[in-house]
Amino acid sequence: MFRWFNEPKIDFMKPRRLFLALSTLACLAGVYACTLLWQGKANLGTDFGAGVQLRLSAGSDVGIDKIRESLKQEGFPEAVIQQVKEETGDTKGFKLVIKIKHDPSKAVGSIGDEVTGLFNKTFPDSHFTLDGSDEVGPAVSQKLRDDAFKAFMIAMMGILIYIAIRFDFRFGVAAIITTVHDIMVIMGIVILTGREFNLLQVTALLTLAGYSLNDTVVTFDRIRENLKFLMKDHTFTSLVNLSVNETLSRTINTSGTVFLTLLPLCYMGGDTLKDFALTLLLGVVVGTYSSIFVASPILVEWNLMSGPKAPSK
Repeated sequence: MFRWFNEPKIDFMKPRRLFLALSTLACLAGVYACTLLWQGKANLGTDFGAGVQLRLSAGSDVGIDKIRESLKQEGFPEAVIQQVKEETGDTKGFKLVIKIKHDPSKAVGSIGDEVTGLFNKTFPDSHFTLDGSDEVGPAVSQKLRDDAFKAFMIAMMGILIYIAIRFDFRFGVAAIITTVHDIMVIMGIVILTGREFNLLQVTALLTLAGYSLNDTVVTFDRIRENLKFLMKDHTFTSLVNLSVNETLSRTINTSGTVFLTLLPLCYMGGDTLKDFALTLLLGVVVGTYSSIFVASPILVEWNLMSGPKAPSK
């Protein structure tokens, strides 16, 4: 394995309380983002927000304000409009993504034709066409939200049980807190920046939970091994710091490889893939940070509060 440092001796544990405080603030932003999500005020995809998402294209540019006004007059005042501009050959394409809340008075599949007809009537020179639509009712969207929450809780319980058996209960709790920290921070970034939150984002978050856990477990495993052989010569704090330094090159190599893989996907991927890859990219950065500055400091603080005795395994 390529080593970035030759026996590094960085004191990661010295500023641990500063980083824990910063991480707490970031988690609070994530809690606020989750509140917006629960209240339906976030930019929800049709998976979680009952309604229809329309994808339309036209031959010429039409102002968003004109689009919004025409939809308002037609009875869709709360429609969310996103414009996507791209060039195809020598002609400029005009693409829209429009999200409209569920309307029980409208027949399934009728809103797309209705909106397309409205635009072609109001803007006859633009020649709007409906490229596709996704429609989800309130019962289905609620079930998807519930299933996503259940999946997250099952994943967290599985992590706690595995780490508690494999290492120690304290390690398990620290791993759970770290994983929740990573997910909350990423949710805060995604939701507060106005990016669409959908099932694909949930998939990315669960993927990140596994990645973050893997990085944390490597550090915890080194701490456990050092506890067996080095505890007589080190305090628990210095031993944890030593373990983090010993796994530092591995952490940088693994995270750097994944980061470089995701970077071109963020740049060249399609609209859907870009958001997914960006979430993973941010998660790699946050997960790497948390394995050093969140997971290990939690163990150190727990050990200091419970007395000089270190975990037994």
